Formats: sequence, C-alpha cells, structure tokens
Amino acid sequence: MTTNKTGRITGTEMEEAISRFERDCRSDGVGETVRSFIREPLFIWMDALAQASDESVSHSEGEFHAECGLDRNMIMRTTVGINRMLSIRDVFLISAIVDERYADRDFLMSFAERPKLSRNAQRLEQLLSDSFRDPLARPDMKRCDQAINMLFDIIDMIPKTYRAQPFAVISYIMWWMGQEGAMASAISALAIDDQCSLAAIVCSAVERRIGPAWTSET
Repeated sequence: MTTNKTGRITGTEMEEAISRFERDCRSDGVGETVRSFIREPLFIWMDALAQASDESVSHSEGEFHAECGLDRNMIMRTTVGINRMLSIRDVFLISAIVDERYADRDFLMSFAERPKLSRNAQRLEQLLSDSFRDPLARPDMKRCDQAINMLFDIIDMIPKTYRAQPFAVISYIMWWMGQEGAMASAISALAIDDQCSLAAIVCSAVERRIGPAWTSET
C-alpha cells in the first residue's frame, strides 16, 4: 500500500488499509493481525496518556502533541482497528478512563485480540462496572483530556465516513467526566452511523440524567 507522508488520509487509503487488515485476518489469524496492527499505536497512545497524567511533567501546548501524538500511519492503523473491531475500540476507551495500574497493556492487548475469552470479557465488564458504580472512581481529567485531544486529532485526519467510532469514544469519555459536550459528540457519531450503539447509549444516559457514581447523578 502506498501512503502519502503528509496531508489528510484519503478514502482510498482507508479502503486499502481495511482490505489489508481483513486479508491478514484471513491468512494470519485475527489475533496475530490485531497485534501487528494495534500494538504500536496503542502503546504510543498509552504513553501519551501516562505523560499527560504525570503532574511532575510540564507540558507546553503543541509541543506535547508533536512529541507524543500518533503519526499519520499510526492514525490510519488505529482508525482501521476501531472501525473493524469493537474490542479494539473498547481498549482505547478503557485505557483513557481506567488507570494503567488496573488495566495494563498486556490485558488490553489480550482483550483486543480475544474479547470473547471468558476471563477477558469478565475483567472488562468489571472495570466498566467499577468505574460506573464506585463513587471514589473519579476521572483523571488530564488523562481524559489527552485522550479526547488525540481522538479529535484522529478525526481531523480521516474521512468523515470513518469518524463515528472516534466521536462515540469521545462522547463516552466526556460523559464519564461529566462534561456537557458528551451529547453533541454522540449526536455527531449517530449522524454518521445511526447504528453506533456506544453513541446511542451515551445519548440515552444523558437524556435520562444517568451518570457515573462520582457525579452523584445516578
């Protein structure tokens, strides 16, 4: 696949990347393909989240993204992943709202590769439940803000038809943070893909004034 070094990612490039991903899944297996596609961008993403939440590190606006953000190739691979497999989307979401001490990289990669494995599914469900029900599970605002900023960077680089899942993840993170922008991001996702279940869940929660326990809205 020939990829330009600069500029927004085109629809043709995305189609070629998706075709390659699906071809590799058939020839090499889903687990191996997910690992080769997602491991590097996920770890770059998580490094950026960890640095953002480290209060001992001083970040000047712009400099941090240039040093730690996903490059064009990583953005394309991330977009393929979160659009083709919900487990990959969920891994990027969980990594933003749950501290790495509780959702480490080995587990996140294992879930991305094998989401139906009982221990992986149960652990992810427990992480989501704890983040929702525990009033002491407060968001790391810097970590969440960095995730949102990176997702908007991704959205700015990719064709509109591939933006629903990134918008949906943004909407969930904003809902988790108690931010008013959650509904707008969810609606943006649904305007692109009206079958986007994550965005629909966020819309329903906001309309019913249901929030995580720490917001005292449950």
